[in-house]
Amino acid sequence: MKQPQVMFPILCFIEPIDLEKINFKEPDLEYGSSFLSRTPTTLGRDELTDESYNYLCSEIEKCISQFSTDPFYISQVWRNKYKKTDWQDPHIHSGTCQWSFIIYDTVSEGRTVFMHPSRKDIMNQWGIYSDVLPMDFIPRVPSKHIIIFPSWVEHYVVDGNEGVTISGNIHLQRLPEEP
Repeated sequence: MKQPQVMFPILCFIEPIDLEKINFKEPDLEYGSSFLSRTPTTLGRDELTDESYNYLCSEIEKCISQFSTDPFYISQVWRNKYKKTDWQDPHIHSGTCQWSFIIYDTVSEGRTVFMHPSRKDIMNQWGIYSDVLPMDFIPRVPSKHIIIFPSWVEHYVVDGNEGVTISGNIHLQRLPEEP
């Protein structure tokens, strides 16, 4: 039998994270709601301690340095607090970031669904092959783990979980080519 080849893989990393090393400058920051879902969030107002920022950068670098040795920085770190009925609508992390992450802090297991970037085209033409070519990636990410993924991958969160996640964006800083 002929073996098919994979044409366009999308990479992500799922790794354990030491939550004892993830601390915020204002640990008891008030949660607001800014998403369509109205899920409580600290988006746009949270900041890691310097030690936590450096720890997180070192863990992320172990993964993404396989693709780029360019320097990077983390921006827009925020927390979301989920009740069993909370959810997130489909979205990407737009702007100038190349990678994004979610740390599953006190949720028992991630409820994030990543959507194939060509989902609509595939469903339109190849919907009958959905058992061979999945439209969604639903990783089983336990508490105390991080998932790092390309920022342009659309994703959403289904309801059914309680606890806190920590999210953020990673910006590569391309170094100029040497003459």
